[in-house]
Order: sequence, then C-alpha cells, then structure tokens
Amino acid sequence: MAAICHAPWLLVETGIVRDRKVTSYPSVKTDVINAGGKWEDSAVVTDQGLVTSRNPGDLDAFCAKIAEEIAEGKHEKRVA
Repeated sequence: MAAICHAPWLLVETGIVRDRKVTSYPSVKTDVINAGGKWEDSAVVTDQGLVTSRNPGDLDAFCAKIAEEIAEGKHEKRVA
C-alpha cells in the first residue's frame, strides 16, 4: 500500500499506522503520532509493504520505493 502527501490521513482513520513507521505532509504528523504511528521526516518511509512519502517533490523516490517493495513480494500479514 502506498500513500503520499495528505493520504496517510486515510491510514490513520483505518488504524494501519499503529506501531508502523510512516511519513506524510507535515500537517498530518500529529494525527499520525496520536494514532500510534512512528512519524519520520524523510522523503520516503517503508514498513513491511507500506510506503509513505511527504509530498509531490518526493515523487521520484516514492515511485522507486514502490517498485522495490513490489519486487520484494509478499510481506508478513498485518491486521489493522
């Protein structure tokens, strides 16, 4: 799963960010942390198949990381 910019808000709402490393647009940071996520200020953050990115300026790195995660294949099953 991949989310960029403000899209991690959807992951917050589903509970997917709990105990996972994520990044997002800075205005989403507090919500990620309050939902139990481990927020990082990095261009791209991955955590067992979850790929998040801060903004469209990080798009090249975001797309490259998505391709890398797909090539890795299945990850351990996680439940929200």
